[in-house]
Formats: sequence, structure tokens, C-alpha cells
Amino acid sequence: MPPPAYLATMKKRRKKRFGLSKLLLSSVSKKYISAVFYFQNMPAQKNSFKPYSEVITGSIIYGTMGVFLDRVQDMSVGSVLFCRLFFGLCMIFFYLLLSGSLEQLRPGKNRKYLLLLGFLNAVTGVCYLSAIRYSGISVAVLLLYTAPVYVNLLAPSILGEKSSSKSLLPLFLSLAGVLLIARPGEVLGSLNEGADFMKGLSFGLISGLSFGATIITIRYLRHDYTGISQTFWLTGISLLFMLPSALTTPMYTYIGNFSTLFLFGLTITFAAILYLKGISGIRAQTGSILALLEPVSGIFFDTAVLKNPLYISTFLGCVLILTAAYLVSRKKPADKRLSADVQPVP
Repeated sequence: MPPPAYLATMKKRRKKRFGLSKLLLSSVSKKYISAVFYFQNMPAQKNSFKPYSEVITGSIIYGTMGVFLDRVQDMSVGSVLFCRLFFGLCMIFFYLLLSGSLEQLRPGKNRKYLLLLGFLNAVTGVCYLSAIRYSGISVAVLLLYTAPVYVNLLAPSILGEKSSSKSLLPLFLSLAGVLLIARPGEVLGSLNEGADFMKGLSFGLISGLSFGATIITIRYLRHDYTGISQTFWLTGISLLFMLPSALTTPMYTYIGNFSTLFLFGLTITFAAILYLKGISGIRAQTGSILALLEPVSGIFFDTAVLKNPLYISTFLGCVLILTAAYLVSRKKPADKRLSADVQPVP
């Protein structure tokens, strides 16, 4: 048996080693916990440009809608919209299937408002595409973007949101922009030549109003359905509303335009998915401002690709309407979450 003095010395050494190990372990644990806490609590998108690029790309792609519509031959607006919605619905379904998110499609409360959402989306789509055909995408997309002004005026009474006297300035700016785009002097000076333009102007104003009503309905349903779920249901229901128009179009017309219609549907739906993904990763106010790239890109494609003239009055109207939309999008911190529901027209 070892002498007591030896045992006492070994005990002290073990105690010293254990204390050093405990100190090292404690130091490493604290550093690990600190690192985990830092990465868990740091801003998710502070150094990531990805969500911004998704919103920007989605908004720019939306501006190509007029180019696709110009390439389609001998088809009514309703049948074109039917095909775009059909291919879009298929793409959304496969996207949710591959991502394992099909449970989002389960209908919840307020199902009747999904029907309203689909109807409003159908009205917006038909009027918007009609406005493009009659007056060009520059005018159509700008009139569509009067929607935030309608929302700002109607939301207090419908959704119970706080009303503000600051909404009057965007309203006046938007109305002034519409008047500049309408070019009333030129249209009244030549009624025969301006008949189609006036039709486009009327369709554009209706599309802006119905799009505003769509945004309000989306806001109302935001607690019951996710953004992608609402997009799926409004697309599917709009598809049913467009079915009668689709049935009146001959099959050979669909076959002749198949490649354009297929690319049209996939491209615009891809833009919608990109926008929805990106908007969830950035501030709502920032997203709503970046979405204003859609009318800018629409005007660019209309002028550069379709070779349509850009009038100075249209340009000035563009500045006024985009300024109005920007002012409306500047919410107080408590209201910023509402802007996330504002999506480009499906």
C-alpha cells in the first residue's frame, strides 16, 4: 500500500487537473454558447442580397407581360388569361409538392372570400390585358399602379385601419398622373383615332380599382392563409371564371400559340414565386418600393422591344403615379407588415 504522503500528493494533482479541465471546458462552452446566440440573433438578411434580388427580378420579369401578349395571335384576352393561369397553377402545385408544403393548400376559415379573391383577380387580369392591347403596356401598367391609392382610401372603412390626412397628397398626385396619361386634348381632338385608347384607359382604371380590392381582400385573409396559398386559390378560382372564354377558342389556335402561352404562364408564375420568397426576407416597406420596378420595366420593354412611342405626358404621369405609390407605401413601423401583402398582379 502506498504511503499516505504519496496518496495526498496524487489527490492534489488530480484535483488540479480536474480544475484546469473544468476551466477549459467552461471557457469553450461559454464561447460556443456565445457564438450560437450571436448567429441565432443576428439580423437574418443583414449581409444577404438574395431576397432583394428576388423581389427585383420578380418585378422586372412582370414587366415582360406586354411582350408575351403581343406575340399571341388570334386569341381573346380571356383565353390568353386562361392559359396563363392554367400553366401558372400547375407550376405553383409542383413547387409546393417538391417543397413538401401542400398542407398550406388546406382551406381554412373565410372560404367565401377566396371566391371573391378569385373573381377580383379574374377582373383585374382581363381588364389589365385589355388595357395593354388597346393602349399599350406603358399606360396599362401605370393605371394598374393607382391601386395603392384606392387601398389607402378604402382600407380605413373596410379593414378598420387608421385613416390619415396624408393620403390626400398621393390621391391628387395619382389623379394628376392619370390625367396626363389620358392626354384628353389629343383624344378629344380626334375621337375616331382615340376610341381604342379610351377603351384602354377605361380598362386600365378598372384594373387598378379591382387590383386595389384584391389587395384589401388579401390583407383581410392574411391571418388565415399564407401568401403562396392565396396565390394558388385565386389562380384556380380565376381559371374557372375564364373557362367559358377558353371553350370558345378553336383548338388549332391553342396549338399555334402553345409555345408562347406555355412560356408566358411559367415566366409570370416564376416571377410571382420569386417575389413571394423575397418579400418574406426583407422589410415590407422596402419590398413595396422595390415592386415599383414593375411599371418601370414595363415601360422599358414597351419602348425598347415593342417600339411603341413614349410620350412626354406618359413619362410625367409615370413620375406622379410612382411618387404617389411610394408615399402610400411609407407606413409607420406598426403598419409596415401590411405592405407585405401587396403583390404584383398574378
